[in-house]
Amino acid sequence: MSPVDLYIIAAGNGSRLGASIPKALFPIVDEPCLTNTLRRIGMKFTRVFVVTNVAMSAQWTAYFRYLQETHPQLAARTTNLPIKSGLGDGHATLEGILAAQNGHAHTSEDIVIAWGDVFFHEVQIIDELLSMAPNGSGLIPAVFEPKPYVRLTVDETMGCISAEFSKYGESCVEGLHDQSVFRFKLSRLKRSLSHLHSAFWKKDRYICAGGELSLLYSLHHLYNLSSPAYVYETSYSTRCFNTLQEIVSIQSLIHANSDFKLQIAPNHGDETQVN
Repeated sequence: MSPVDLYIIAAGNGSRLGASIPKALFPIVDEPCLTNTLRRIGMKFTRVFVVTNVAMSAQWTAYFRYLQETHPQLAARTTNLPIKSGLGDGHATLEGILAAQNGHAHTSEDIVIAWGDVFFHEVQIIDELLSMAPNGSGLIPAVFEPKPYVRLTVDETMGCISAEFSKYGESCVEGLHDQSVFRFKLSRLKRSLSHLHSAFWKKDRYICAGGELSLLYSLHHLYNLSSPAYVYETSYSTRCFNTLQEIVSIQSLIHANSDFKLQIAPNHGDETQVN
């Protein structure tokens, strides 16, 4: 397989969860959510970049020290990219890409982006995503849901026209919801986010809804450039969390699934499995 890099966007500070640590470091299965992600899918990628919040540097320094001690092979291919955060996941993604390119001579053009608070209880979604031929500017697995938090609108070819946000009043009865994981051509995403940054940045804030730049805004921009990302319906889902109740729901799902296993997934390296 050609090189594919993974970018995990984990630059929050845990305020929405009411925690004193980033959501990615919150324990889900007796270890941080990020560790579960790295153990289950990290070895499927050439490199893993974790975009973190410089304001939480003490917690992240401790975490990467722990990762080096407990999972040295994963730590060897994982890079911490601290940024000044708080301006939205689109801003964090753009800053992470720029930081990766500044620190590494050869970053992959083919990338996967995942949020730090996504829990991968079905790793097949990554296998499926990586097995598909790249199309347009990117590929987005989605699940058809009632009352989706975000609805992806598509044309007749499944090119993504835009994302509609329920939190901004763009709610709908049902539709395709992204699964917090995206595959992009790095150069096209970087160009789109850079253009959006320039268009919406005013002094020290973004003049758009919530004052933050969303990665999903790039979907509409790329569509207007006649280079859309394409949505496909998947049978595999992920779970994200913003509240303790949602964490309890994920833990209940794990306990109900006797087949759930933590593993270092083989692809680019190790074939060790941890049950």
